[in-house]
Amino acid sequence: MGDVGWVHKPQQARSQETLDRFLDAGLALLAERPFDDVSVADITERAGRTVGSFYARFDDKYALLYLLVARMDSRVRDLVHAFCDPARWDGQPVGAFVGESVRLNLQAYRSSAALFRAALCAATTDERFATQRMDLLSYCATQHKTFLRTRADELSVPDVSRAADRSFEFMTSALDHHLLFGRFTETSPEGDLDLVADIAEQCARILGIDESTVHHSNA
Repeated sequence: MGDVGWVHKPQQARSQETLDRFLDAGLALLAERPFDDVSVADITERAGRTVGSFYARFDDKYALLYLLVARMDSRVRDLVHAFCDPARWDGQPVGAFVGESVRLNLQAYRSSAALFRAALCAATTDERFATQRMDLLSYCATQHKTFLRTRADELSVPDVSRAADRSFEFMTSALDHHLLFGRFTETSPEGDLDLVADIAEQCARILGIDESTVHHSNA
């Protein structure tokens, strides 16, 4: 973890341990209440550390959130890189990749919902969070597109790159909205299984592939 100005890099093992305690405390508090309702005092109390030790490592609570998101982003990048390896999908239709991608993205949203929500909200008002999010999305979109180009013969579209980007844009925006606001029309899918199926089928149409293949994956 590097120094990004408002997050101060630990210089020794004990300092790293304290920083980790703050991160764990922040994550635990996020599971209980919105980030706006979490104070520095709450974080230090949960971590069992002093306010002074907090400010020795962070300029403010948003610096802690930024580092939490960075830690999550690093895991996401590793997972996406492995997921988009063409060898992983040998012998399976491209639709299997699409369906599993939607399912795993929704699973990630659910497992880290509080952190995703806090990061999304922060990105609407803070350029640092917006840039952090756009960097991750750009990386993920490129990985998906690179894989789909290897299966161009299975996509019935004139521009594979644009179709790949459009499908990723649709999936991400649909999941972001669902995370922040939930259902907002009477015909919106009610459960996660139906939501995955609905988004995957829409992505399949964008890519020009057989919708029935998005529900079959052995990955």
